[in-house]
Amino acid sequence: MQASSVQPVFKLELNHKVTPGIVTVAKYDGAHSCLTASAGYDKIIIHHPHGGMISGRAQRSSAHGEVSELNLSQAVIALATGPIKPDCNRDMLLIGSPTQILAYDVHDNSDLFFKEAPDCVNVIIVGYFGKYNEILVIVGGNSSVLALNWEGNEIFWNVVSGKVCSMITFDFDRDGENELLIGCEDSYIKVLKNNQFIMELAETGPVLCLSQISDVRFAYGIANGTIGIYEEGIRLWRVKSKQNAVSLRWSGDSLACCWANGRIDWRDGTGRVHRRVQMRSNAAAMLLADYRSIGVPDLVCISDRGEVLGYPPVQENMGMNTTSNKLANEEDRLAVTELLNKKQALMVELQHYEANASSMNQDLERSTTAMPTSTKLQVAVAADTDEGCLQLAISTNNSTIVRVALVLAEGIFESGETLARHPNSTQLKSLLYVPLEPPRDVPVDVHIKALVGYPESEQFHIFELTKQLPRFSMYTMLSTSIVKTKIDSYVSFRITERVQRICIWINQNFLLDEEIDLENEDTRELHISFLCLRDRSRVDLDFGADGQVKFTTHDIRLAGDLIQSLAIYLNLSDLQSLARFPEAEEKLRSEMNIVSEVGETRYRLAAETAEKAQLITALLPAAQDAASYDLKEMLNRYKDVILLNEELLTSCHIRRATQEQAVASLKNLHTILQQAARLRVGKYSKAVITACRAAVSDNNTEALVKILQAGDT
Repeated sequence: MQASSVQPVFKLELNHKVTPGIVTVAKYDGAHSCLTASAGYDKIIIHHPHGGMISGRAQRSSAHGEVSELNLSQAVIALATGPIKPDCNRDMLLIGSPTQILAYDVHDNSDLFFKEAPDCVNVIIVGYFGKYNEILVIVGGNSSVLALNWEGNEIFWNVVSGKVCSMITFDFDRDGENELLIGCEDSYIKVLKNNQFIMELAETGPVLCLSQISDVRFAYGIANGTIGIYEEGIRLWRVKSKQNAVSLRWSGDSLACCWANGRIDWRDGTGRVHRRVQMRSNAAAMLLADYRSIGVPDLVCISDRGEVLGYPPVQENMGMNTTSNKLANEEDRLAVTELLNKKQALMVELQHYEANASSMNQDLERSTTAMPTSTKLQVAVAADTDEGCLQLAISTNNSTIVRVALVLAEGIFESGETLARHPNSTQLKSLLYVPLEPPRDVPVDVHIKALVGYPESEQFHIFELTKQLPRFSMYTMLSTSIVKTKIDSYVSFRITERVQRICIWINQNFLLDEEIDLENEDTRELHISFLCLRDRSRVDLDFGADGQVKFTTHDIRLAGDLIQSLAIYLNLSDLQSLARFPEAEEKLRSEMNIVSEVGETRYRLAAETAEKAQLITALLPAAQDAASYDLKEMLNRYKDVILLNEELLTSCHIRRATQEQAVASLKNLHTILQQAARLRVGKYSKAVITACRAAVSDNNTEALVKILQAGDT
């Protein structure tokens, strides 16, 4: 690794603190790059190093001659820029506040549009998407994504299952149209194509960073410190750090990662760090921008104290002040170091073998370190209905014992991704159990490392195995003799598929003691029941001879997961269904009522606030005038002002609580709408979202219930 060889090509100080994550670079005049960032609660700073002082609302900063300040009336949550205006190559500034979006032309000092955002604003990006031939402003909220054109008109809308943390647009499937990749707080990376989700990539935490690398690759960063690269939906590699990644950018032929503590490292195609630098304070952002106007973008790194450093994109071949000879020597040194490490590991292993051999000569029956060469590690997973979990059984095939077991799995253990089991010396056996409780219905690879030997051994052998848990591993099969309980919640649909293929799907996606095998080839229907280990609820899967399928379960989310999994396996492009989930319908009605009531309360409070503010504006001059002729009248006027001000403060707290309630209700409502869409596939799922948006806009609760039940028929 090289650290001292990485030198910035430019440095500057903004003399302002910068809010992490709310930074962008734009060309407001169409030619020169300007760094734009949030510098506090409601202040935006614009650095213009190439002249052309920003005018209009922005005022020159007293702390820096090349910085202009733009003060707003609301908190700045997100910033984005782009040439959204037709026939104009100048970038426009998009400002996201908690409940509003403002498109501002900095150069002409004019507003393009002002849009309310009831679902809040977390992320804003600008780019092309799908079949639309204009640049869109895409806004990610608490449970939805919204696209606007340059006039502020809504182009499309969709719901997601969690808060939107990051977004990018690029041609994910190489069909000539951009898809939208959404990183969510619920640990999924979702791919949206033409307002329809075509893929979900499960991760182990909120996805904070997304960045395109090439036509088929993108990088991601998670809140637990993990970064990695995907290629066509397959993860190539990942590494984990104690810090969170602030930004990821592909610079030259390396992936540059900016960490929250101010560390910046460059990684090759395998994830190995080959150079690193450390900023003087915590990082705020890292961007690719042609800040020197040389035609090549630099890697611009900004700290939270306003320090800006620029690094050239091709760091491998330039700016190192070294000859090719020295570079070769550096590679040789790294190769020699790696070989020495391998040699040391082999020497330790040789010492262990020599110790085994000497002990075998002393005691041929059994030594403290030797172990039969036929020793094998065996792993099995079984459902434990009493404990409500899966039991991972790790055992040996002879009298040896399992001293320690280290289990690595993503998103299963509350304390992290690794669990170590090391029984007391009095409880050592050849069989060791490890409880597993997958919180989500996703496939999980479980990696096991075990130390195997004899109870009195001083040295142990390491065995490594990998076991894959299927997607629906937390559901165990019930006996057909158990009487079915009546469940009113179900989803039904029709498919034309052989029962034999359905059996294969069940065998692949559920954890079964024995695989399902049809008694004869003429069997045309299948009825099977499962018990959920999480809440001990029942799930019935009925496949009729006429192609009618019925999934009976209280959990609408599980019904959607089953349909999506079956559709992917059978390669179904479109699927319509009928659903009946009384609990979800009642919750939908309740949330719609809350949203409607909260909306009326907000309008009433806003009107009262405006009226009281107007009274205060009138009373203050009157009180000042009364001071010249009647002190008692002046005191009375000021008392009225104080009372009105207290009422305004009370109204402000009520409005804040109302807003929080509205956001929570909208999130719950959008979650139900997404679950309703997942009960369908393809064009029918897309139609459900479109119809739900219209019903929500019209405040038509019964229409929403009918859409949940029958889709957009």
